[in-house]
Amino acid sequence: MLSARLNLLAGSATLIYSDNLAPRNAEPAAPSIGISPDFSIFSAVSRITMIKREHIKRAVDAISRRNPDIGYSLDEMLAMGLIDVPSAEEERDGNNFFFLFDGEKVLVNRVLFFNEGIVPVEQGLLIKYGELVKKQELQAGGNLSSYRNAPREIRRAGLRTAVFHEIDYAVKRLRNNIETSASLDRKRDEGLIGFLEELKRNIAPLNVGANDPAVFYRGVVDEDMPAYFMPFPISAESLMQVADMNVEFFHVRFVLNCLIRGVEGNLLACVSEGTILGLVFLAVREQVFKKDLEIKYLATLRGKTWDVERPSFKPPKGVGTFLIAGVWLLWKNEMPKLKELVLDSELGARQFYDSLGFSARGLARYVLKEPKANLLKSILNMTHHCPELSNEAIHEIRKLIARQIKRLRKKFKGDSDASERRAVVTFILECLKPDARQEFVETACSNLIKYRTKIPESREILRFSVERASG
Repeated sequence: MLSARLNLLAGSATLIYSDNLAPRNAEPAAPSIGISPDFSIFSAVSRITMIKREHIKRAVDAISRRNPDIGYSLDEMLAMGLIDVPSAEEERDGNNFFFLFDGEKVLVNRVLFFNEGIVPVEQGLLIKYGELVKKQELQAGGNLSSYRNAPREIRRAGLRTAVFHEIDYAVKRLRNNIETSASLDRKRDEGLIGFLEELKRNIAPLNVGANDPAVFYRGVVDEDMPAYFMPFPISAESLMQVADMNVEFFHVRFVLNCLIRGVEGNLLACVSEGTILGLVFLAVREQVFKKDLEIKYLATLRGKTWDVERPSFKPPKGVGTFLIAGVWLLWKNEMPKLKELVLDSELGARQFYDSLGFSARGLARYVLKEPKANLLKSILNMTHHCPELSNEAIHEIRKLIARQIKRLRKKFKGDSDASERRAVVTFILECLKPDARQEFVETACSNLIKYRTKIPESREILRFSVERASG
């Protein structure tokens, strides 16, 4: 299993040294506004403060080129004012932009709009169009009670419309590559066409469990909710979930572009109870004398779900930390030749990355020198269920355990120090759980005994360890 993972990850990682995931021979895209290390996003914000009618028109035209029937209907609705932009007084909904579709707000993720231009607008139009068609179908059936009680069915019809549209677009690009001899691997592209067509015929729940061979690591989010770190499980259901996420960076076309370009192994997910809770996209960053593992994009699910069966559902806490833990373990366990784990952080996320142990390097670059206790706890929890842990990873984690215990020798001052101390103690208790690896238990116990006179909590921690072992 370990060798298979190594081949998969090394093979996929070496393919993605470019930021460009645009499809080969794609139709001309509308101009998009990118985020670069010089923080040009701020000038972008000053130029565009809301969705404008021209953005909607370009999105309708793009849809028309792929599906004239849908495009014609949307164009008619735009001309009649059924699709419109908000007034200047209500141009935003929180941090999101929005437009109006038959009187309903359609949210457009602001960061995604800056990065991808009209792509999220297209997606919103397709979802609402699919919902409208389903509503008309239910109304035509004459069963008004069915119509009133079918919000989930209506929503899924909209998501399905958007996903099928993107699948058809991906298939069209693949066929065009084959016909124009632009395909780099004709046999692979032909196989992808069959795979994508099959997705449309098979919409099944996303079932991921501990014994799923695709799972890299198993851990928990929200303290005790089982979660799985794995390559993105491409299916119609998973793509529908992506369409419904409203998160930065990730959308259905991005996922399908990864598949077309052969870098789907770089896209990883946190999955729990059949729901994708977060996504992370990795790349190898080459420099003159070294190669680093880079977190290109990371986003987690937030806000209420559309599922009427769980109307008050709130995404569990700790998904971002879980994803970083999975990336760290993947790096140390299977790609140890890569020198550092790095990322470019926008201003709003810096506090989160600081809390995990990332250190600033320049204006926007962050590097993970040494994970802090909260991140270490999530990493260690994953190792409880990981029989294939490399000697390098075991050695690295043992060093980190010893360093954290040494930190308890000094006196912590203030609320922030007290909070950090509690996090270290919680991490050490994780090391001593019955299902922890013996190497980590021994490292924790030996260092606690060594420094027992200088660590007030050492006796209580060791007593806890004995009780858990005997229980």
